[in-house]
Amino acid sequence: MPDVSEKSLIPAAQYLRMSREHQRYSVRNQARAIAAYAEDRGLKIVKTYVDRGKSGLTLSQRPGLQALLSDVLKPRRAFDRVLVLDVSRWGRFQNLDQSSHYEFICFEAGVPITYCAEQFENDGSPISALLKQIKRLQAAEFSRELSEKVIHGQRLQAQIGHKIGGPRRFGFDRILVDERDCPIQKLEKGQSKALSSHRVIYATGSDAEVKVVRDIFRWYVRDALSMRQIAFRLTAQGVAAGDREGWSGSLVRSVLTNELVLGFYTFNRTSQRLKTKQVKNPPEQVIRTKVTEPIISKSLFDSAARRLIIRRHGASPDENLKAVTRLFRARGYLSGELINTCSYTQSTTVLREQFGSLQNLYRLVGFAPLAWCPRTEDRPLTNAQILERLRALYESEGYINQELINATCSLPAVSTLTRLFGKLSTAYRLAGIPSGLRELQKRGIARRKALRTGQPLCEASAPKWATLPDRYSDESLLESLRQLYKVHGHVTAHIIRVDENAPSVSLFAARFGSLLNAYRAAGIECRRSEIWRQAQRTWRTRAIPTGMHRYSDQ
Repeated sequence: MPDVSEKSLIPAAQYLRMSREHQRYSVRNQARAIAAYAEDRGLKIVKTYVDRGKSGLTLSQRPGLQALLSDVLKPRRAFDRVLVLDVSRWGRFQNLDQSSHYEFICFEAGVPITYCAEQFENDGSPISALLKQIKRLQAAEFSRELSEKVIHGQRLQAQIGHKIGGPRRFGFDRILVDERDCPIQKLEKGQSKALSSHRVIYATGSDAEVKVVRDIFRWYVRDALSMRQIAFRLTAQGVAAGDREGWSGSLVRSVLTNELVLGFYTFNRTSQRLKTKQVKNPPEQVIRTKVTEPIISKSLFDSAARRLIIRRHGASPDENLKAVTRLFRARGYLSGELINTCSYTQSTTVLREQFGSLQNLYRLVGFAPLAWCPRTEDRPLTNAQILERLRALYESEGYINQELINATCSLPAVSTLTRLFGKLSTAYRLAGIPSGLRELQKRGIARRKALRTGQPLCEASAPKWATLPDRYSDESLLESLRQLYKVHGHVTAHIIRVDENAPSVSLFAARFGSLLNAYRAAGIECRRSEIWRQAQRTWRTRAIPTGMHRYSDQ
């Protein structure tokens, strides 16, 4: 063809789609038909958009059509028309307006759609519009009818015990059978049936996998391990996860919820028709077929199912409160670890969501938590017991510091001691051991000297107060604030912290709700703006050296 006629050709893009991967020549046949149509109409195909093995029910899973619509909306594009074989290749959308919407986007951008194999011209006339809608309805109805036929066939196959797609379940093997259900071979990972007359059934797996399945149920029901803990244990023991790469909580859950362990193959629990949202089917539509002998007792499976229902947030707050009350009456105390390991109580995460905090739950149950519970012991410790152990640690080692406390399993961490007693120095004072910085430094020097000379270490004095409330009453706390106010002319969090004889800021906040509430109860200035102004006046009067920072009462 001469160059002049080449320049006069109208540039066009073609869109090709096939719904299944095994349609090897579908795209090629569409391209040939569109090429012949373009040659007769004076069109030149300059770009091709393809969706191989993509359903025409949605747009989200069709990157070819998405790219086409994106290029159509660009100011500069290489084509002026879009060629499609027929209406069904454009899409089988169940909502006919959706198909019209995407076509209108192209038309509005100045790129009309042409259906090459249809008997009408897409010219906007009433006849073509009517025929086009009929074709769209036929394309959508074809998908709907085909879906009904496939689902009906799958139900019939599931009722006689044939497996419908998907990988194998742990503890069971997939067996390929012929039309008379005679075994042909065992299917390995990645293998599937090749002939339409063949079917796949389930059979009990190896003895090693069956033993693992029984161990999983025993650990979950009797030992009250979580699914993640079971996965960790199996991974640590080097147990193979079947066709999976490794064990996980979801894989353990699939074993616990699989009715194949009872010998039943279940199908149609959920359905997702025509690319819509997945829905849960009513119990009467679920197909349960006996296919193998059970490898787990019914009572053990039901116990695991009850615990799974609880862990799936299926229990109401009233039921969870009754379960925790039952646990409290059985054990005499409560803790987060005890609740998490109990087989009939909800996890502490869910209980916090329902009751706000574990402290609120304890109050409703009638349990007053004592203090801190070591992991190696069953019962929590009182504050007096913690102080006694703190004193014993100092007497055995001859010194004490944060690293030594954190390394001792029988004592809580430094952060926990700060939460229980306000600050670490307060816990030292209550235990009767050195609490001031200078005193600790002197003790450290004396300890090193005693170690060099071989002299015995000095003993700690007896504790002055058994618990923190005995040391600081509400009135004594308020009086300490008043004394600080008299000395400094104002009170801030920084002043409280640097004063060695003052209680901690967290103790004021815990006792009165906040530091400002404590100021208000003590009868001193409690407005932040006024406190800052008083602090500025005091700094100017006393000529505070440069470099000192301002601290707020937040």
